[in-house]
Amino acid sequence: MKKLHFDVRDIFATPRLALSGKKIWVQFVGLAIGWAIYTILTYLGLILNGQPLVEVWRTHHFFPCLWMVGLPVAWYAWLPSLLGMLIWVILFLLASAAVARITYKQLKGDEFFSSGDSFKYIKKHGIAVIMGPVSILLIMAFFIVMAFIAAWIAKWPVLDIIFLGLPYLLYFVVATFVVYTAVVFVVSLILAPAIVGTSEEDTMETVFQSYSTLWGQPWRLVIYESLVGILTLVATFVYGWALILGYKFFNLVFDASWLMDGKMTRIVDKAMSYIYGANSNITGFINQFFQTCSYRTLLPAEPTSCLTTTEYITAVLVGIALLVIAGSVVSYLLTNFSVGQALIYIILRKKKDDENLIERKDEDELKEEEEKKKEEEAKTTETAEGETTASTESAPAEPSPENPAN
Repeated sequence: MKKLHFDVRDIFATPRLALSGKKIWVQFVGLAIGWAIYTILTYLGLILNGQPLVEVWRTHHFFPCLWMVGLPVAWYAWLPSLLGMLIWVILFLLASAAVARITYKQLKGDEFFSSGDSFKYIKKHGIAVIMGPVSILLIMAFFIVMAFIAAWIAKWPVLDIIFLGLPYLLYFVVATFVVYTAVVFVVSLILAPAIVGTSEEDTMETVFQSYSTLWGQPWRLVIYESLVGILTLVATFVYGWALILGYKFFNLVFDASWLMDGKMTRIVDKAMSYIYGANSNITGFINQFFQTCSYRTLLPAEPTSCLTTTEYITAVLVGIALLVIAGSVVSYLLTNFSVGQALIYIILRKKKDDENLIERKDEDELKEEEEKKKEEEAKTTETAEGETTASTESAPAEPSPENPAN
């Protein structure tokens, strides 16, 4: 079991705890599945907007987007893309809860809690991660709908006195509560994965803890979140540059004149052209990233040199590898965020409720205790039965009525 100070000092452990293969892998799986679903649905939106598939591919490649495409976009074309974004957010929340669970078990001293175990946990408790924020949205929606109804009724004479004048102060209190609930919704999006991952809460308790945390520890929440944000950016920068140095060294060796002599350049250029489109709106950001990572100063969107069949196959494989490398950087950033939220919630739970979640027995420990108890009871029963059988066998036989003893 890890010893925590339950103050700001624990937040600085975020980058170290986040630098874990299984945690980064969990975030990478969520990121990759979300990206694939978003890409497919956005392609569908662009096709519904009237663009040919070949044109969409040449423009966007693996990073499509509907905003600022230079063409009018029909409202129905936005629906698949927005659905893809929503699914991506949901998958991120679930992955964050899984990372929070791994972090929690690690703090309890269980280093063998695997990514597969975290997926099983999310399968069982993941609904609370989603329904917590959704429930808060429904609370806001209820009061807003009631306000619309009251405003509609209050437009009539006499009824304005009953539905506006008399309850005005009540409306003011309710309006303030709705504004507060809007802030709680943001908090729940951030903390819900940590709440479910560390304390095994259900939907209602997740909602309650979101309200309670913001109300009880607002300034610590703001300070800790800011610190996690700074640490996440710094740690991701260091992690990214470590990969960049390895990437540059690798390319420097392979592209030597007495080895591949320019072949590496042609393959990497072609791989880059597979990753992003020349005219995509986010090409500038991606291009900037890969220019930073490259061992050269310019990465053309389309290579000019012709490639052989084997070089084309190699370029595809290199493109996949580059996507994985870039994805690991993003995954480490998200892992830092998720680990930071777990630490924040554990600290704030101790501050506001004086409850040490690390020392509290979780469902796995309670299950193990129950199994051990059953095993001990079974052994006790077997021992008792064995002793009874042995005593029966060793007892002297009673004399028969036909042959009484003298």
